[in-house]
Amino acid sequence: MCPYEGNFFLLIKITTCFGFLLSSVSAELTSCLALRQSGVDDSGTYTLDVDGEGGPLVGFDVYCDFSGTDATTVLHHDSEDRMRVPSGGDFHHQVTYQGNLNHIEAVVQKSASCQQFIRYECRNSPLGLAENVSWWETTTNSRVYSWGGAQGQAGQCQCGTLGKCQPSPNQACNCDANNTVWRTDEGYLRDRTTLPVAKVSLTQREGEGYLTVGPLICVDAIEFIPNEPWQMVLGTAILVFAAFLTFMPAFVRKF
Repeated sequence: MCPYEGNFFLLIKITTCFGFLLSSVSAELTSCLALRQSGVDDSGTYTLDVDGEGGPLVGFDVYCDFSGTDATTVLHHDSEDRMRVPSGGDFHHQVTYQGNLNHIEAVVQKSASCQQFIRYECRNSPLGLAENVSWWETTTNSRVYSWGGAQGQAGQCQCGTLGKCQPSPNQACNCDANNTVWRTDEGYLRDRTTLPVAKVSLTQREGEGYLTVGPLICVDAIEFIPNEPWQMVLGTAILVFAAFLTFMPAFVRKF
């Protein structure tokens, strides 16, 4: 909110408010996009204050990827390496991210889109998503019975949604073949309202497999960071318009 109220000294008021806006927004690097627009071009690990100055969250480290057109925020975790799923029994794995869950939720909410890769390599180890045998969990412990690339369709892997699973197109997942041939089900999870993956459970198994969960990757939503020439022109235009509003009544009274 601007620090002046009322209609007196309109030009001073608008000028001060505009300057207040520029300084307050510029000072708060709350995202990788804000960092890029402040002049940083090198991808790397940076400390961001994701809820802004005065917010309850402290700054935390994220990886900012500036290699493409978009400013991308990458949230790493402790389970990105391909991990072996031993034969038989139930397998449950908790994923621990850099930063706490409040940090992650703030990044996701500010983002235009997010995605996360997940892969299961299997032998005699069906996923059985439709039978609720396997699932992954959100940060609120909600179970999701849909695999990467299935666009959120319950009980399906990507090949099931396309009718291209092997050896039978009627399967929901490649791994549901449940034989001695090594098969793979993989793809990106893109429902921002459910990400990130907090836990993966593979139960009622006899065979073996390998699980891979990639980092959470989010594309920042557009923010107004006033440090470009066109933004300075916009600021000048606002001030000129404010001056016009201020002095126009006196000019009109002369005539």
